[in-house]
Amino acid sequence: MRVGAVVVSIALAMFFGAAGVVNAFYLAAARKEGQHLRISSGLTRFVGMCQLAGAVGLLGGLYWRPLGTAAASGLMLLMAGAVISHRRVRDSVQATAPALAVFGLAGLVVGVQLALLSG
Repeated sequence: MRVGAVVVSIALAMFFGAAGVVNAFYLAAARKEGQHLRISSGLTRFVGMCQLAGAVGLLGGLYWRPLGTAAASGLMLLMAGAVISHRRVRDSVQATAPALAVFGLAGLVVGVQLALLSG
């Protein structure tokens, strides 16, 4: 179970690290997505900083589990916001599915981390 949590945590950290750079520096892809979702450049940058913090927290959680649990929980909240944003602009289920999938993976990390903490 620990190996799976490590693999998923590293994969999520890589994903959120890359997405965080794009959003925090408000690169072209972030501008396009922000305009589509009708969110401000400031909010997009804030989301990017949260994504970067979450990525660092996931990696730190490999050494101190409570940090990884907190980071994954925060990223779940971030992805819940992404799902809401996609639905607010009436995006299709296919367009919303990646946010739901990442939400689920972050939830998996939370569950495994909590199980390891209590066990």
